[in-house]
Amino acid sequence: MPSRSRERQLAKLAARRKAEQSAAQRRKRIIGGIVGGLVGLAAIGIGVAIIRGGNDNPVASGSPSATGSPSAGLPTKTGTVTPKGTPAKTVACGGTVPADADAPKPQFDAAPSPDLVLKDNLLYTAVLQTSCGTIEIQLDASGAPATVASFVFLADKGYFDGQFFHRVVDSIDVIQGGDPLGTGSGGPGYSIPDELTGHENYTAGSVAMAESSQPNTGGSQFFIITGPQGTNLNGNPNYTIFGRVVKGLDVAKTINALMPKGQKDYDGAPTEAVYLEKVSIRTEKKPSPAPSASPSS
Repeated sequence: MPSRSRERQLAKLAARRKAEQSAAQRRKRIIGGIVGGLVGLAAIGIGVAIIRGGNDNPVASGSPSATGSPSAGLPTKTGTVTPKGTPAKTVACGGTVPADADAPKPQFDAAPSPDLVLKDNLLYTAVLQTSCGTIEIQLDASGAPATVASFVFLADKGYFDGQFFHRVVDSIDVIQGGDPLGTGSGGPGYSIPDELTGHENYTAGSVAMAESSQPNTGGSQFFIITGPQGTNLNGNPNYTIFGRVVKGLDVAKTINALMPKGQKDYDGAPTEAVYLEKVSIRTEKKPSPAPSASPSS
């Protein structure tokens, strides 16, 4: 049998091995916790990226949504936002930077009710004075009343004045504006419902509402189709058409052509800045219906 000293030595060795094993287990637990934490953070990061970048269509740059319910009265101003985007230094078509280009733009608590903005006996035309000329849009108040009411309301508040077109897209012949931030992520503080017919046809001259990848997220960002490739959107008809260009489609085409030379499938800011110098609404009475012919005797 081993001597007492030998027993004590063996006991010390056993205790040391047990302590080393415990320390190793603690290190494994710590490393596992760190790895788990990093995986969790990575998952959170991916989730944030998905939430922020959840945009499955080049037109749908996104408008932040506060509420989709029309206001019982006219919307209440909740604050202002200032431009964040930086347009090109050169203004297109020999234009100049408008005096109100940096002016704060209002935000509102709810979308306006069409009943409080639009009148049944009037036709509405939006007149967009841009750096490259004037574009006139006949608004479809009967087919898209909520969208038209919002556009008319914002135009009357001077909301669009001084903004710039922040996006031109080659593959779908689109120019896009209406963002007070100029980054593609701004809006009026509220969202409006989709007004889709199921028969959308995005032809040259169509004016539609941009939105995020989710339905009923339109706000103030709109786009104008300038050419035949707009029909590429027909396979994803999620954008409310609320007007049609009746004058100045050539101006819109000029803006759409402000892309890097030789680059195909361009999707980004115009190479020269184009401002919405002024957006106003012109109204006229609807023509009286023609009297029906009396039956012959």
